[in-house]
Amino acid sequence: MVATRSPGVFMERGVTRSAELALLPSGIPVFLGVAERGPTNEPIRVTSIEEFWRYFGKLPEFITPTYMAVAIDGFFVNGGRECYVMRIAHLFERNPRDDDRPSLAGSDRLDFAIKSSVRLRDGAKQNTLQIQALSEGTWGNAIRASVQQPPSSVQTFLTVDGQPEEFGVMVKSTFGFARGSHIKLSDGKQETYRVLTAVEGRVLYWSEREPLETTFSSSAPTIVEPVGFDLIVETHNQREVFRDLNLARQSPRFAERVINGVSQLITVTDLQSMSPMPQRLPAEVAQAQLDGGADGLFTVRPEDFIGMDSGPGQRFGLWGIAELEQIDLICLPDLPWYVSKGLWTAKDMEVVQQEAVNVCEYTTDRFAVLDLPPDTNPAGAMHWRRLFDSSYAAFYFPYLQPLGEQRKVPPCGHVAGVYARCDRDVGVFRAPANEALQGVVDLELFLQQGDIAMLNGEGVNCLQIFSQRGIRVWGAKTASSDTQLRYVNVRRTILAIARALQRGLQWVVFEPNDERLWHVVERDVSFFLDSLWRKGYLNGAQAEQAFVVRCDGELNSLESIDDGQVLLDVWLAPLRPAEFLGVRVVQEIEASAEERGA
Repeated sequence: MVATRSPGVFMERGVTRSAELALLPSGIPVFLGVAERGPTNEPIRVTSIEEFWRYFGKLPEFITPTYMAVAIDGFFVNGGRECYVMRIAHLFERNPRDDDRPSLAGSDRLDFAIKSSVRLRDGAKQNTLQIQALSEGTWGNAIRASVQQPPSSVQTFLTVDGQPEEFGVMVKSTFGFARGSHIKLSDGKQETYRVLTAVEGRVLYWSEREPLETTFSSSAPTIVEPVGFDLIVETHNQREVFRDLNLARQSPRFAERVINGVSQLITVTDLQSMSPMPQRLPAEVAQAQLDGGADGLFTVRPEDFIGMDSGPGQRFGLWGIAELEQIDLICLPDLPWYVSKGLWTAKDMEVVQQEAVNVCEYTTDRFAVLDLPPDTNPAGAMHWRRLFDSSYAAFYFPYLQPLGEQRKVPPCGHVAGVYARCDRDVGVFRAPANEALQGVVDLELFLQQGDIAMLNGEGVNCLQIFSQRGIRVWGAKTASSDTQLRYVNVRRTILAIARALQRGLQWVVFEPNDERLWHVVERDVSFFLDSLWRKGYLNGAQAEQAFVVRCDGELNSLESIDDGQVLLDVWLAPLRPAEFLGVRVVQEIEASAEERGA
């Protein structure tokens, strides 16, 4: 039957549907280390080594390259598709204990990471605009800034006299004029400047608080034209041009509004010169050099890597990425560099790695791929591993030599690429081991079977050379003494499922906390885990052996309901890798004649 209604608006209650649960992308690391340039207070997404160079550049040639670039290259070579990079630099006052630290020659003048800058003067020789490099570092000293005040390409004339107390004029044509244009009215004897607030038909309007003070005659004639300046900034391989800028804060062409957040080289700050127009605009200058930049490279301390989270714009280091939801791996390839240069002690490296583990345990959604100190032997590797006890981290040994490198480097970046490759090709339940390391030509040490057995038993994952199969990751142990969480893929499977539940159950917030909600949650989670079991993520011949989900009235007591909590219990049976292949050889001895006769 066709329902008939009178014309009008009718409200119908829709059916609330929960979001489908699904695993989130995995194998996405964040690399923390030093670089020539780049922001120090936010992680940047990078999808290739070329993109890394574009954002973070290369350190000066006189500095031995750190390990971060080669680690990121190794990540992409081994199958990684995307990662995040957090640049570390020394930004704050040093602790008193730092005064006794060793330093490289000339490093005392590079204590802090500083942005290079230059101040431009206006027509009255007053400071009017500060140009600052986008990020800290000596790279900014190569930036050159030029100011041009080109003649106006647009002019028009008054068609009606401009009278005192008026805040608009009628002109012959408004072509080339827009809201925010800084304009000049001139009749040959006098001139004045205004910022347009509107353009309607053939009338130009400005603020009512700035009416004309004298008459401008249309027969003089009175010429109306926009005024501004162009800013050109360039380095040896990059050039940016910003045209038609002005220093009117309410204008869309205000220099800060146009440049900041757009330029890949600089930011600008209006110094609010008190000079009258047009002297207030920056005077023309060619190739003004920015200077004063410093890298703060040699004075980086563990505290700079550990960092803090003090809100937007004040986040850096490990705790600056605590809220970065896109990642599930952490790599710190530059820690060994500071130890190898004598700038840090091994204890400093241990402190930072332990804080990385703390971040992983705090967020419960990421895993640390860690390196050992430089020049470590198998006994030292075992000792280092015993300093940690967490299922949120794994150590890899020994160092490796990438193609095109003459030095041995930490393996964390290459191994993270193997993680990403296994996640993509099979799934996070696949142990990232017995996988060839691409782009690697040698190892720092060749480990004997006895060494590997000893290290594997202590939870140190080895890299091994096989004559016919290349260089491979030969271990998948976490740094945990808990036998239930000793394998990397077990911990990462649990993390992946926990991330999916945390994100996919957001819809539950503020829903009525009753039996209907519990049933929906239990049903959706069970369906999600069943799909994972069928794909091989969980162990068990039957689904009931692979997982158990519980969300009911017994679990959700009145007390938890009053506290606004929905409690959900999930038990999982993740797959464990087969570390050893046992081959039993049985030789059957031929029976004797007497046995045959029997």
